[in-house]
Amino acid sequence: MTPVFSMFSTIPFQSFRWIVLSSAVLATGGACSIANELPHATIRVLTYNVQFLPEPASAKNERPDPAYRAGQIAEQVSRFDLVGLQETFHTEHRRQILDQVRQRWRDVFHLVESPTPEGFFTSGGCLIATRLPILCSNSTVYKHFSKPSDFGLRADGYAAKGVIHARVARSESTPEDFIDVFATHLEARDDDLRPLQYGELATFVGSRSSAAHPAIVLGDMNTRGAKPYRDDPESQYSQLVKQLQGTRPEGRLIDVWPYLKGDALGGTTEQESHEIGKRIDYLFVLNPPQPNPQLVPISVDVLLFQDPRVVALSDHNAVAAELRWEGKK
Repeated sequence: MTPVFSMFSTIPFQSFRWIVLSSAVLATGGACSIANELPHATIRVLTYNVQFLPEPASAKNERPDPAYRAGQIAEQVSRFDLVGLQETFHTEHRRQILDQVRQRWRDVFHLVESPTPEGFFTSGGCLIATRLPILCSNSTVYKHFSKPSDFGLRADGYAAKGVIHARVARSESTPEDFIDVFATHLEARDDDLRPLQYGELATFVGSRSSAAHPAIVLGDMNTRGAKPYRDDPESQYSQLVKQLQGTRPEGRLIDVWPYLKGDALGGTTEQESHEIGKRIDYLFVLNPPQPNPQLVPISVDVLLFQDPRVVALSDHNAVAAELRWEGKK
Protein backbone atom coordinates (compact mmCIF):
# COMPACT_ATOMS: atom_id res chain seq x y z
CA MET A 1 0.00 0.00 0.00
CA THR A 2 2.93 2.31 0.70
CA PRO A 3 4.23 4.48 -2.17
CA VAL A 4 7.77 3.35 -2.75
CA PHE A 5 9.50 6.54 -3.74
CA SER A 6 7.80 9.38 -1.90
CA MET A 7 11.24 10.63 -0.80
CA PHE A 8 13.10 10.14 -4.10
CA SER A 9 13.52 13.70 -5.33
CA THR A 10 17.19 13.50 -6.27
CA ILE A 11 17.80 9.92 -7.29
CA PRO A 12 17.84 9.25 -11.04
CA PHE A 13 15.49 6.69 -12.52
CA GLN A 14 17.74 3.67 -12.92
CA SER A 15 17.89 -0.03 -12.07
CA PHE A 16 20.08 -2.24 -10.02
CA ARG A 17 20.16 -5.91 -9.03
CA TRP A 18 20.26 -7.44 -5.60
CA ILE A 19 22.06 -10.63 -4.64
CA VAL A 20 20.63 -12.58 -1.71
CA LEU A 21 22.57 -15.45 -0.23
CA SER A 22 20.62 -18.50 0.86
CA SER A 23 20.91 -22.26 0.94
CA ALA A 24 18.60 -22.48 -2.06
CA VAL A 25 17.80 -19.35 -4.08
CA LEU A 26 15.61 -19.66 -7.16
CA ALA A 27 15.35 -17.29 -10.09
CA THR A 28 12.90 -17.71 -12.91
CA GLY A 29 12.74 -21.33 -14.01
CA GLY A 30 15.11 -22.53 -11.27
CA ALA A 31 15.03 -25.71 -9.24
CA CYS A 32 16.48 -26.93 -5.97
CA SER A 33 17.41 -30.26 -4.43
CA ILE A 34 17.68 -29.45 -0.71
CA ALA A 35 14.38 -30.49 0.86
CA ASN A 36 12.47 -31.33 3.96
CA GLU A 37 9.28 -33.26 4.47
CA LEU A 38 6.13 -31.64 5.81
CA PRO A 39 6.19 -32.81 9.44
CA HIS A 40 2.43 -32.61 9.94
CA ALA A 41 -0.81 -33.00 8.02
CA THR A 42 -1.32 -29.26 7.62
CA ILE A 43 0.66 -26.42 6.06
CA ARG A 44 0.99 -23.15 7.96
CA VAL A 45 0.94 -20.15 5.60
CA LEU A 46 1.53 -16.45 6.23
CA THR A 47 1.32 -13.31 4.08
CA TYR A 48 2.74 -10.05 5.41
CA ASN A 49 3.56 -6.61 4.00
CA VAL A 50 6.58 -5.71 6.13
CA GLN A 51 7.27 -2.16 4.80
CA PHE A 52 11.01 -1.97 4.32
CA LEU A 53 11.31 0.82 1.76
CA PRO A 54 14.65 1.31 -0.02
CA GLU A 55 17.08 4.10 0.80
CA PRO A 56 16.46 6.98 1.15
CA ALA A 57 12.70 6.37 1.17
CA SER A 58 13.16 4.18 4.26
CA ALA A 59 12.79 7.39 6.27
CA LYS A 60 9.10 7.18 5.35
CA ASN A 61 8.58 3.75 6.95
CA GLU A 62 5.67 3.98 9.37
CA ARG A 63 7.60 2.11 12.09
CA PRO A 64 11.08 3.04 13.42
CA ASP A 65 14.19 0.94 14.11
CA PRO A 66 14.23 -1.23 10.98
CA ALA A 67 17.03 -3.54 12.17
CA TYR A 68 15.06 -4.36 15.30
CA ARG A 69 11.88 -4.85 13.28
CA ALA A 70 13.64 -7.19 10.86
CA GLY A 71 14.85 -9.39 13.71
CA GLN A 72 11.42 -9.54 15.31
CA ILE A 73 9.73 -10.24 11.98
CA ALA A 74 12.15 -13.10 11.32
CA GLU A 75 11.29 -14.61 14.69
CA GLN A 76 7.56 -14.38 14.01
CA VAL A 77 7.50 -15.65 10.41
CA SER A 78 9.82 -18.58 11.14
CA ARG A 79 6.90 -20.27 12.92
CA PHE A 80 5.31 -20.95 9.54
CA ASP A 81 6.02 -23.44 6.75
CA LEU A 82 5.36 -21.07 3.86
CA VAL A 83 5.83 -17.30 4.02
CA GLY A 84 4.95 -14.64 1.46
CA LEU A 85 6.34 -11.18 2.18
CA GLN A 86 5.80 -7.88 0.38
CA GLU A 87 7.77 -4.60 0.44
CA THR A 88 11.11 -6.26 1.18
CA PHE A 89 12.77 -3.51 -0.88
CA HIS A 90 15.62 -2.69 1.50
CA THR A 91 18.59 -4.95 0.73
CA GLU A 92 20.12 -5.07 4.20
CA HIS A 93 16.93 -5.67 6.14
CA ARG A 94 15.63 -8.21 3.65
CA ARG A 95 18.88 -10.16 3.98
CA GLN A 96 18.65 -9.89 7.77
CA ILE A 97 15.17 -11.43 7.77
CA LEU A 98 16.16 -14.23 5.40
CA ASP A 99 19.39 -15.09 7.22
CA GLN A 100 17.63 -15.31 10.57
CA VAL A 101 14.75 -17.37 9.20
CA ARG A 102 17.26 -19.74 7.62
CA GLN A 103 19.00 -20.16 10.97
CA ARG A 104 15.72 -20.91 12.73
CA TRP A 105 14.79 -23.41 10.03
CA ARG A 106 18.21 -25.07 10.47
CA ASP A 107 19.24 -24.30 6.88
CA VAL A 108 16.24 -26.11 5.38
CA PHE A 109 15.38 -23.01 3.43
CA HIS A 110 14.11 -22.31 -0.08
CA LEU A 111 13.42 -18.96 -1.66
CA VAL A 112 11.91 -17.19 -4.65
CA GLU A 113 12.21 -13.42 -5.04
CA SER A 114 10.92 -10.71 -7.35
CA PRO A 115 13.36 -9.89 -10.16
CA THR A 116 14.67 -6.42 -11.03
CA PRO A 117 14.41 -6.06 -14.81
CA GLU A 118 15.93 -3.19 -16.73
CA GLY A 119 14.01 0.06 -16.50
CA PHE A 120 12.98 -0.23 -12.84
CA PHE A 121 14.70 1.23 -9.81
CA THR A 122 13.99 -1.77 -7.61
CA SER A 123 12.41 -5.20 -7.61
CA GLY A 124 8.75 -5.83 -6.91
CA GLY A 125 9.59 -6.47 -3.26
CA CYS A 126 7.88 -9.87 -3.01
CA LEU A 127 9.39 -13.11 -1.78
CA ILE A 128 8.28 -16.64 -1.01
CA ALA A 129 10.30 -18.52 1.63
CA THR A 130 9.51 -22.09 2.62
CA ARG A 131 10.86 -25.12 4.47
CA LEU A 132 9.56 -27.34 1.70
CA PRO A 133 11.27 -28.20 -1.59
CA ILE A 134 10.59 -25.95 -4.56
CA LEU A 135 10.36 -27.82 -7.84
CA CYS A 136 10.40 -24.76 -10.10
CA SER A 137 9.75 -21.03 -10.02
CA ASN A 138 8.61 -18.26 -12.36
CA SER A 139 7.86 -14.56 -12.26
CA THR A 140 6.30 -11.78 -14.27
CA VAL A 141 6.21 -7.98 -14.03
CA TYR A 142 2.91 -6.19 -14.56
CA LYS A 143 2.59 -4.26 -17.78
CA HIS A 144 0.08 -1.85 -16.28
CA PHE A 145 1.29 0.34 -13.41
CA SER A 146 1.19 3.96 -12.31
CA LYS A 147 3.94 5.97 -13.99
CA PRO A 148 6.14 8.79 -12.69
CA SER A 149 4.83 11.02 -15.48
CA ASP A 150 1.35 10.76 -13.92
CA PHE A 151 2.06 10.32 -10.21
CA GLY A 152 5.55 11.70 -9.76
CA LEU A 153 7.60 10.20 -6.96
CA ARG A 154 4.53 8.40 -5.59
CA ALA A 155 4.22 6.16 -8.65
CA ASP A 156 4.31 2.39 -8.27
CA GLY A 157 6.19 2.21 -11.56
CA TYR A 158 9.58 2.74 -9.93
CA ALA A 159 9.28 -0.82 -8.58
CA ALA A 160 8.92 -3.89 -10.80
CA LYS A 161 5.74 -5.08 -9.15
CA GLY A 162 4.32 -8.33 -10.46
CA VAL A 163 3.80 -11.95 -9.45
CA ILE A 164 6.25 -14.61 -8.29
CA HIS A 165 5.50 -18.33 -8.39
CA ALA A 166 6.88 -21.34 -6.53
CA ARG A 167 5.81 -24.94 -7.09
CA VAL A 168 6.17 -26.48 -3.62
CA ALA A 169 6.28 -30.24 -2.99
CA ARG A 170 5.27 -32.01 0.19
CA SER A 171 8.64 -33.76 0.19
CA GLU A 172 11.61 -34.37 -2.07
CA SER A 173 10.57 -38.01 -2.44
CA THR A 174 7.06 -37.12 -3.65
CA PRO A 175 7.49 -34.43 -6.34
CA GLU A 176 4.13 -35.35 -7.81
CA ASP A 177 2.45 -34.11 -4.60
CA PHE A 178 2.72 -30.33 -5.00
CA ILE A 179 0.90 -27.02 -4.77
CA ASP A 180 1.47 -23.85 -6.79
CA VAL A 181 2.06 -20.71 -4.73
CA PHE A 182 1.75 -17.15 -6.07
CA ALA A 183 2.69 -13.94 -4.24
CA THR A 184 1.87 -10.45 -5.47
CA HIS A 185 1.60 -6.77 -4.51
CA LEU A 186 -0.96 -4.93 -6.61
CA GLU A 187 -1.19 -1.29 -7.70
CA ALA A 188 -1.49 1.17 -4.81
CA ARG A 189 -1.73 4.48 -6.61
CA ASP A 190 -4.10 4.32 -9.61
CA ASP A 191 -7.37 2.54 -8.86
CA ASP A 192 -8.27 2.35 -12.55
CA LEU A 193 -5.19 0.25 -13.33
CA ARG A 194 -5.79 -2.37 -10.66
CA PRO A 195 -8.42 -4.35 -12.62
CA LEU A 196 -5.95 -4.61 -15.49
CA GLN A 197 -3.50 -6.18 -13.07
CA TYR A 198 -6.20 -8.63 -11.95
CA GLY A 199 -6.26 -9.88 -15.50
CA GLU A 200 -2.47 -10.14 -15.66
CA LEU A 201 -2.40 -11.96 -12.32
CA ALA A 202 -5.08 -14.42 -13.40
CA THR A 203 -3.40 -15.08 -16.73
CA PHE A 204 -0.11 -15.83 -15.00
CA VAL A 205 -1.77 -18.07 -12.40
CA GLY A 206 -3.62 -19.95 -15.12
CA SER A 207 -0.53 -20.47 -17.24
CA ARG A 208 1.86 -21.47 -14.44
CA SER A 209 -0.31 -23.68 -12.25
CA SER A 210 -1.58 -27.21 -12.69
CA ALA A 211 -5.36 -27.51 -13.00
CA ALA A 212 -5.16 -30.86 -11.18
CA HIS A 213 -3.38 -29.47 -8.10
CA PRO A 214 -4.23 -26.86 -5.46
CA ALA A 215 -2.86 -23.33 -5.63
CA ILE A 216 -2.43 -20.49 -3.14
CA VAL A 217 -2.60 -16.82 -4.20
CA LEU A 218 -1.51 -14.40 -1.50
CA GLY A 219 -0.33 -10.85 -0.96
CA ASP A 220 -1.20 -7.19 -0.53
CA MET A 221 -3.81 -6.66 -3.23
CA ASN A 222 -4.81 -3.09 -2.31
CA THR A 223 -8.40 -4.20 -2.87
CA ARG A 224 -11.14 -3.62 -0.31
CA GLY A 225 -12.60 -6.93 0.83
CA ALA A 226 -15.07 -6.18 3.63
CA LYS A 227 -18.60 -7.55 3.33
CA PRO A 228 -20.11 -4.58 1.40
CA TYR A 229 -17.47 -5.06 -1.31
CA ARG A 230 -17.96 -8.83 -1.37
CA ASP A 231 -21.71 -8.27 -1.81
CA ASP A 232 -21.28 -5.75 -4.63
CA PRO A 233 -20.96 -7.52 -8.01
CA GLU A 234 -19.39 -4.38 -9.52
CA SER A 235 -16.72 -3.87 -6.86
CA GLN A 236 -13.04 -4.40 -7.52
CA TYR A 237 -13.12 -7.29 -5.08
CA SER A 238 -15.75 -9.01 -7.24
CA GLN A 239 -13.66 -8.37 -10.34
CA LEU A 240 -10.60 -9.90 -8.67
CA VAL A 241 -12.53 -12.97 -7.54
CA LYS A 242 -14.09 -13.42 -10.99
CA GLN A 243 -10.69 -13.30 -12.68
CA LEU A 244 -9.12 -15.79 -10.27
CA GLN A 245 -12.09 -18.14 -10.39
CA GLY A 246 -11.81 -18.03 -14.18
CA THR A 247 -8.45 -19.80 -13.94
CA ARG A 248 -10.25 -22.84 -12.48
CA PRO A 249 -13.77 -22.83 -13.97
CA GLU A 250 -14.40 -26.38 -12.77
CA GLY A 251 -12.69 -25.88 -9.43
CA ARG A 252 -13.29 -23.70 -6.41
CA LEU A 253 -11.81 -20.40 -5.28
CA ILE A 254 -11.78 -19.87 -1.51
CA ASP A 255 -11.12 -16.52 0.15
CA VAL A 256 -9.91 -18.05 3.39
CA TRP A 257 -10.85 -15.24 5.79
CA PRO A 258 -14.63 -15.00 5.07
CA TYR A 259 -14.75 -18.76 4.45
CA LEU A 260 -13.89 -19.31 8.12
CA LYS A 261 -14.76 -15.98 9.76
CA GLY A 262 -17.94 -14.99 7.95
CA ASP A 263 -18.70 -11.27 8.09
CA ALA A 264 -15.90 -10.35 10.53
CA LEU A 265 -13.89 -7.47 9.05
CA GLY A 266 -10.37 -8.86 9.20
CA GLY A 267 -8.80 -5.44 8.71
CA THR A 268 -5.10 -5.39 7.88
CA THR A 269 -4.23 -1.67 7.81
CA GLU A 270 -4.62 -0.71 11.50
CA GLN A 271 -2.50 -2.36 14.16
CA GLU A 272 -4.85 -1.57 17.06
CA SER A 273 -7.37 -4.20 15.99
CA HIS A 274 -8.47 -6.25 13.01
CA GLU A 275 -12.00 -4.97 13.62
CA ILE A 276 -11.08 -1.59 12.09
CA GLY A 277 -9.24 -0.43 9.00
CA LYS A 278 -9.31 -1.92 5.52
CA ARG A 279 -9.09 -5.56 4.51
CA ILE A 280 -6.59 -5.52 1.64
CA ASP A 281 -4.25 -8.47 2.37
CA TYR A 282 -5.36 -11.91 1.22
CA LEU A 283 -4.92 -15.64 1.27
CA PHE A 284 -6.84 -17.33 -1.54
CA VAL A 285 -6.96 -21.08 -2.19
CA LEU A 286 -7.70 -22.41 -5.67
CA ASN A 287 -8.75 -26.03 -5.52
CA PRO A 288 -9.21 -28.34 -8.51
CA PRO A 289 -12.38 -30.42 -8.74
CA GLN A 290 -12.61 -33.64 -6.74
CA PRO A 291 -11.14 -36.24 -6.62
CA ASN A 292 -7.94 -34.23 -7.11
CA PRO A 293 -5.84 -33.14 -4.09
CA GLN A 294 -7.31 -30.34 -2.01
CA LEU A 295 -6.24 -27.62 0.43
CA VAL A 296 -8.88 -27.36 3.16
CA PRO A 297 -8.75 -24.21 5.35
CA ILE A 298 -9.02 -25.11 9.03
CA SER A 299 -7.96 -21.85 10.73
CA VAL A 300 -7.21 -18.24 9.84
CA ASP A 301 -6.06 -15.25 11.87
CA VAL A 302 -5.10 -11.63 11.40
CA LEU A 303 -1.89 -11.12 13.39
CA LEU A 304 -1.28 -7.57 14.59
CA PHE A 305 2.34 -8.13 15.67
CA GLN A 306 2.11 -5.29 18.17
CA ASP A 307 5.39 -4.41 19.86
CA PRO A 308 6.08 -2.11 22.84
CA ARG A 309 9.26 -0.75 21.27
CA VAL A 310 7.98 0.16 17.77
CA VAL A 311 4.17 0.03 18.31
CA ALA A 312 3.87 -2.72 15.67
CA LEU A 313 6.32 -4.50 13.40
CA SER A 314 4.80 -3.03 10.19
CA ASP A 315 2.05 -0.74 8.94
CA HIS A 316 0.11 -3.85 7.88
CA ASN A 317 -1.19 -6.82 9.80
CA ALA A 318 -0.27 -10.31 8.71
CA VAL A 319 -2.78 -12.94 7.62
CA ALA A 320 -2.03 -16.50 8.69
CA ALA A 321 -3.85 -19.72 7.88
CA GLU A 322 -3.53 -23.42 8.53
CA LEU A 323 -4.52 -25.56 5.56
CA ARG A 324 -5.04 -29.31 5.57
CA TRP A 325 -3.23 -30.76 2.56
CA GLU A 326 -5.31 -33.69 1.37
CA GLY A 327 -4.38 -36.18 -1.32
CA LYS A 328 -6.67 -37.69 -3.91
CA LYS A 329 -9.95 -39.11 -2.65
